Amino acid sequence: MPHDPAVGALLLAGAVACAGAGVVRPAGRLAHWAFAAALVCAAAGEAAGAGTARERLATAACAVAAAGVVALVLGRSPLVGRLSWLDAAMGSSSAAAVAVAVGAGAPEAIAAGGAAGGLALSRWRPDPLVLLAAAGTAALGAGRLGAAAAAGALAVASWLRTAPPAAGPEFSRVVLTAILAFASAALVLLTAGQFRPVDDVAVVLAIATVVAGMARAGLTVTERLRDSERRAVTDDLTGLSNRRHLIDRLRAAIDQALVLDRELALLLVDLDGFKELNDTLGHHAGDEVLRQIGPRLRALLRPGDTLARLGGDEFALVLVPADEATASAAGLRVRAALEEPFAVAGIRLHVDASVGIALFPAHARDALGLLQRADVAMYEAKRMRTGHEVYLPAGDHHSRQRLELIGELHGALQAGELVLHYQPRALLDTGAVRGVEALVRWQHPQRGLLGPAEFLPLVEQSGLTRSLTAFVLDRALEEIGALRGAGFDVGVAVNLGPADLLDLGLPAEVERLVQAHRFAPEQLELEVSEDVVMADVGRTVEVLIALRAVGVRTALDDFGAGHAALAHLAQLHVDVLKIDRSFVMRVMESERDAAIVRTLVDLGRRLGLQVVAEGVETADAWRVLAEWGCQEAQGNHLGRPMSADALFAWLRQLPEHAREPQLWAPVRS
Repeated sequence: MPHDPAVGALLLAGAVACAGAGVVRPAGRLAHWAFAAALVCAAAGEAAGAGTARERLATAACAVAAAGVVALVLGRSPLVGRLSWLDAAMGSSSAAAVAVAVGAGAPEAIAAGGAAGGLALSRWRPDPLVLLAAAGTAALGAGRLGAAAAAGALAVASWLRTAPPAAGPEFSRVVLTAILAFASAALVLLTAGQFRPVDDVAVVLAIATVVAGMARAGLTVTERLRDSERRAVTDDLTGLSNRRHLIDRLRAAIDQALVLDRELALLLVDLDGFKELNDTLGHHAGDEVLRQIGPRLRALLRPGDTLARLGGDEFALVLVPADEATASAAGLRVRAALEEPFAVAGIRLHVDASVGIALFPAHARDALGLLQRADVAMYEAKRMRTGHEVYLPAGDHHSRQRLELIGELHGALQAGELVLHYQPRALLDTGAVRGVEALVRWQHPQRGLLGPAEFLPLVEQSGLTRSLTAFVLDRALEEIGALRGAGFDVGVAVNLGPADLLDLGLPAEVERLVQAHRFAPEQLELEVSEDVVMADVGRTVEVLIALRAVGVRTALDDFGAGHAALAHLAQLHVDVLKIDRSFVMRVMESERDAAIVRTLVDLGRRLGLQVVAEGVETADAWRVLAEWGCQEAQGNHLGRPMSADALFAWLRQLPEHAREPQLWAPVRS
């Protein structure tokens, strides 16, 4: 075949274009240079005319172009697995075998195999660049007839800019169809070779296709089994170990601890208020929080420790080896790791946790026993609000009682067993009673009057916080409204829980209740604790602003004992600051607590807030707080929490202009 200068020039022009792309564009540089080299080889072959040199140069051109296709696929899809390589081996060998069997030469066979292998390597989801490169390689194998198409396709593939494709699955219908097609073609060639002559090279390539297919099938089965085993012991949401794996690891750790005569610890971690978060923001928000918890807790593990999600909002850690001190320190680290807010859909959420600790062999000698003991300790931590607790046998009684009370809570709300007691609040300088705080109690038919510490944690765990708040608001407005109607000018304060401040519909509900009871909104005060605020500062501010627009007063409760920073205090725009009772009760015994209370009083006054001291137990504390400028006090020195009827009687016996707190006879109930 005579030399055609135009074809050679066209191939060289394509080579220059590809080389230019390799110089200018770092991404895919290896592929661009391979395409340029392939086109140069093809041009050289064109210049060599007919003969062996032309054949060798054409073969080299196709081989280098095929290598360029592979480099391009790898550059755009770096995570190519073993299965994809086997698919590429099947595709290239099968296509080349068919080409040889129908009489194609080496360049055509290599070009066909390279194009098919590149497409298979991309999992049969090629982007435009890979398609152009594969087409250019195939055209290059056609010799002079495909020279123009090859030069143009490879040049465009080198300069075209497209986003890398999303990685497809290594096993799909398209991939399966391609595998079956390649295997079928190879088997047809081998079968045909039994009845008529078939080129030896084609037979070898067909055998290579079948071998690659067998390897692919074996590897697929192996990986599927491995993936199935992994899924059986992995939590799908978080990627952590699941309950089944935890129990297996715990049993193995116990067996090893028996041999080595050492202790181990099981920590059970349960998120506080998580059900309310799910109910208010949706399960997608809860799932996102759970996903973020895994990495935080995993960072606390030592070699040999195990972290698992048991289900819902429960996690577990197995510490090996570990004694009580080590486990308690780990419990503190767990809670500290969860203190940093979680970012979910633009909202910053604070999630607290309770941790229960059980030790081997002190508390149980088997895996399920340790889980049960840790669960008891965890609910003790919730009940006592201590953050973490080590198992004590006495907790078993509370655990059984907890299960019974949880089952009775829903009915208690419906049956009217929950009642309100009210603790009065008065001005420190004049002694005038300004209002009361509504405190819920459970008048249990068998257990008697239960305090909030005995059932409020169960309310949060059962997702009844919003129902309870609605009940307390309605009952408080009704009972204090009746007192106001009888001539007593008192307001009422009601506590809000975590779920309440995540509910943007709360202000509308409060406005409806205030109007329904014809209660002056400025006489209703809604209290939020520091920990509740920190659950989601942004959303809390939004809800508090809406509540103030309704006309009710807002208060920051238990100030000084929680997580809120001074920046949050200014951001919240509350009306009242209530100093935590833990400081006020020791104000006469502890100089440190006295300094803290005095500082908080001064801070509140400078911010223009009404400052209330909780937990005032003595006349001396009353006098000192008044001297420091605290405006109001609440505590047993003034009056214990009492029923609405007892409050009415207590208010009636007060002198109309009482100024001395000693005139008030505390009511015990």
